Amino acid sequence: MNRFDYTYLWVGSLFLWLLTTSSALAQTAPNIPLPAKLPAYKLPARPSFFTEPTEAGAAAITEGLVVDDSGRPVAGAVCWIRGSRLAVFTGPDGRYRLPVPARCLSRRGRVRITLSGVGFVGQVLQLDAWQAEQPVLLLPVDTRPLH
Repeated sequence: MNRFDYTYLWVGSLFLWLLTTSSALAQTAPNIPLPAKLPAYKLPARPSFFTEPTEAGAAAITEGLVVDDSGRPVAGAVCWIRGSRLAVFTGPDGRYRLPVPARCLSRRGRVRITLSGVGFVGQVLQLDAWQAEQPVLLLPVDTRPLH
């Protein structure tokens, strides 16, 4: 026998050993059924970037409506106070209610907020926090091409 015959013999015996052990393992492995309901994946606990302000310590409360270019309400837009981590999301009807602490108000009672949403151009606005009726805020649709 030459060197190649030994190689073929060795590879062939290895292949047969793999076949016999895999079939033996398949026969001895218990048939365990999967659970009816798989446990849900839980995200690891970590602090959120935004915190929702409380109305208890608020000096003023701004509330209003956020609409897009066609006048439809924008659900899930973020309204946050500039220079802080205080933010709220608009509801399904496009309305928001944002309590403003005294430290975020200017001397004239103005507050700078940022509106942003997925698929929209972000807006930085300055609102009168003590005004009873807030204007309808426009959040334009982002039509810029992706690069």
